[in-house]
Parts: sequence; structure tokens; C-alpha cells
Amino acid sequence: MEYTYKYPRPAVTADCVVMTREAVPQVLLIERGAEPFKGDWAFPGGFLNMDETTEQCAIRELEEEHISSTVAIRIEA
Repeated sequence: MEYTYKYPRPAVTADCVVMTREAVPQVLLIERGAEPFKGDWAFPGGFLNMDETTEQCAIRELEEEHISSTVAIRIEA
């Protein structure tokens, strides 16, 4: 079967909501560095690689943003 679009499967993303445990919680946002919406605020996240789970993708994206080394990660579904 020949595909008519760039990728052979749907594009799936994992986005992360990182919150503090303070009395008034704060949420981590990143400033988008690329289009679309360059310069806007977003939750950290990105596209899944073909060989990874959503959890693996979420952790990888946090590592790419240099976040996982400074916080304890707890994955909740």
C-alpha cells in the first residue's frame, strides 16, 4: 500500500502537565521555539517515535527540555 502523506501512521503526541505541590500549585509551560505558534506558551511534549510508548515519549520530551533531572516524575493515566 502506498501512502499519500509524509508519515505512514497517524501523528501521535504526548504532552506533559508538570505541577508543583505547593498550596497554590504552579504549572510548567515552555515557550515554543518553532512554528506553528512559535513564541506561544505550551505544555512540554512532542511526537511519539515509532518504537516508543506514550510514557517513554513523555519522559524523553521532558529530558529534551532538561526538566526530568530537576523533578521527580510520576506518570498518571
